[in-house]
Amino acid sequence: MSVFRDRIPDAPGNPYRLGRHIHHDSRSAAYAIAGAPASTLVSKRWARRVPVFDQGNVSSCTGNAAAGWLGTDDATRQGLTTWQGQPVDERLAVALYSDATSVDDYPGAYPPDDTGSDGLSVAKALQAAGQCSGYQHAFSLQAALTALSTLGPVMFGTEWLQGMFDPDPDGRLRLTGAVAGGHEYLVDEIDVDRQRVWLTNSWGTSWGMEGRAYLTWADATRLLGQQGDVTVPTPVTAPAPTPTPVPSGRTPQETALVTALTNLDSVRDAWVETLPA
Repeated sequence: MSVFRDRIPDAPGNPYRLGRHIHHDSRSAAYAIAGAPASTLVSKRWARRVPVFDQGNVSSCTGNAAAGWLGTDDATRQGLTTWQGQPVDERLAVALYSDATSVDDYPGAYPPDDTGSDGLSVAKALQAAGQCSGYQHAFSLQAALTALSTLGPVMFGTEWLQGMFDPDPDGRLRLTGAVAGGHEYLVDEIDVDRQRVWLTNSWGTSWGMEGRAYLTWADATRLLGQQGDVTVPTPVTAPAPTPTPVPSGRTPQETALVTALTNLDSVRDAWVETLPA
């Protein structure tokens, strides 16, 4: 087993709080989602049943993305507006963030220490609360698009660049400027024709297009290539994912490499399809 962690501090003077760090565990490779050919993907927007959240001055983006996932439709259930009699709102998002800071290995926990957290830890918090049966991971954009098209919304954890604080009038995020920190956000729409993915952020409806913005597939690939990660929770209405069996004589690291190469094949096929005949 190998684990990679890295804290991404917020740059001073950011207009919004961030709070996502990097936490990659080699055991996650056993729960990889396979990427399907681009020709099989269909556009889909998963309906959100709760308002856009606003994390304010708290580094709770991971909890906000997780609570947003809970309140958004997927392939097996409608998004929840309440959980055990409590509304799915900013308070629940902060509670999930607090649980994630208790699970992760960063010093301190919220409250009182606003340490930030990561996608893997908040997925563990979701599972511990009984709000998901498990979670999987997408290790390529093609795998993320496949999950988004067929399973439901997914959580992206990536670097956030200064230019991304101000989306274009049409909602596009531009990857310009220095790294402002790390951010977790819910990606809930795939547009196959325009090769875009749309996200719902956690900075209120005054940001972007009523709290939403989009990344081109090329830009999403770039962000994921910079130690980004994609976490795909499994709703309690679906069976918990089980690890991929390791073939005899193949180590987990070799299996992860095979998975990565397979995903690269899918990306290559998708690229070839875009070339003129």
